[in-house]
Amino acid sequence: MKAKTSFLGTKLTAEQERLWDTFIFLAKVLVLSIPLYFVILTGVSLAPLQMLDATVASSILRSIGFPVLQNGALITAGNPPFTFYLTEDCTAWKSVLFLFALIFAVPAVSMRKRLIGLGLGIPIIWMGNQARIIGVVLAERATNVQFAMLTHDYFWRVFLVLLVLGVWLLWIKRPAEKPVIRHHHAGKRKTRGRLISKKARR
Repeated sequence: MKAKTSFLGTKLTAEQERLWDTFIFLAKVLVLSIPLYFVILTGVSLAPLQMLDATVASSILRSIGFPVLQNGALITAGNPPFTFYLTEDCTAWKSVLFLFALIFAVPAVSMRKRLIGLGLGIPIIWMGNQARIIGVVLAERATNVQFAMLTHDYFWRVFLVLLVLGVWLLWIKRPAEKPVIRHHHAGKRKTRGRLISKKARR
């Protein structure tokens, strides 16, 4: 196994190799995060995602007994009413792009495994975001608006980051290889070069 060399042609130690690999990984994550900045700078409308999240959240709240009025992405839940608006950032699209960047920054992984990671990870993140919306409403009912928004701004943001990292770590963890079991059959050894003709035996 050959030691890696830097762009200056010098050989790297084991510690330097780990640092170099980490640097390359983080650089790939930054490059793959370009769509995030594209959406922010160009102002691409995410209204369909807002409507989807608002409709699903309203249905969940109704199913657990809350009176709900929905007007687009504006939701009023409970009595006394708690009114909140689901902005584009409430759709967890940044978390999805974060997962995309993490998955595609990992080297030596087949496209099939990357697509499987996204196919399983995106629904998990989306459900985690729905849990965030419902959690804020429940926090407001149990305490007050100020505490509910405090959990929204801090606890639930950290929750989504940890959820993305958890999904990524589970995806990147490869299953252990199964040990190869070899069966040895006693008394069935093949011998070569020991064939004796009947004439030779006589």
